[in-house]
Amino acid sequence: MKPTYNNTPNRNLVLGTVSLGGAWGKIDEEESIDTILYGLKNGISRIDTAPAYANAEKIVGKALRKLSNKNVFVSTKVGKLQGMADESDLTNYNLKVMEDSVHNSMEALGQKQLDLLFLHEPENVPPQQIQEVVRFLNELKKQGKAKQIGFGGMPTKAYWSYLEKGVFDVAMGYNNLDACSFTGLETDIPLCKKNNMLIYQASVLHMGLLGNRFSKYYEDTPEWISKQALDNAAKVLQISKRENIPLPTLAHRFVLGVKEIDWIVLGARNLTQLKDTLNDIAQGPLSKKIFTDIINSHYASIQ
Repeated sequence: MKPTYNNTPNRNLVLGTVSLGGAWGKIDEEESIDTILYGLKNGISRIDTAPAYANAEKIVGKALRKLSNKNVFVSTKVGKLQGMADESDLTNYNLKVMEDSVHNSMEALGQKQLDLLFLHEPENVPPQQIQEVVRFLNELKKQGKAKQIGFGGMPTKAYWSYLEKGVFDVAMGYNNLDACSFTGLETDIPLCKKNNMLIYQASVLHMGLLGNRFSKYYEDTPEWISKQALDNAAKVLQISKRENIPLPTLAHRFVLGVKEIDWIVLGARNLTQLKDTLNDIAQGPLSKKIFTDIINSHYASIQ
């Protein structure tokens, strides 16, 4: 399945906070706070965070407390403990640990109710725990502690029956629907859409492959980047040169035109990066011709 061109541009923007929280390395906390506030004043209407994003929840909480308008939609996650992005063994789906995690998140964010709570990395929940974890999340929703619940990562087949029952509201994908990858459209996104779930799309630069890490990743490819995505990115780069549009700008404007995406999660490490990204967004979606050229390039050989 190929992405569908959206004649009505997507302006539903979420600010992701994994980098702003310091999960990828040292940050200036005050600049992270300023970046969040700038985003909320310039077209971003939702904030996404997680305990696993280092100090992101506390930083988001500090930013929210500076706002006169407290009505900001905030999502966080449960299932991974606080840490750095390259740390392993952070997942913990013990119900008591998850309960404490949700409580700590609400405290850090200064929220009496979470707008949206994601199950972080649902594919890593041990099969024997899935039923109790889903029941736990659904109970939080019934208690009013979370207005909506979702998947922070696409649901595996083990969760499909819960989708059909309407238990989950949102799914957040990453690296599966962007200018170099349409894999999310094979099964996951259509299934979620069929069951009336909204799609958050994160990592729209494919973790930097469609940005400032293209050369680095092309020469030394991480194992999580597929050969298909790498080849597609090279083709998209050719189009960006042909159209004289910087690669990250092209990639940002591409997702603005994808009908299957409901909310675009933007990442930034600092205020300068966010301003650059919002400048890309301000240019609007690509023309239908360039959008179609990118799609068709996936099925052509590299020139």
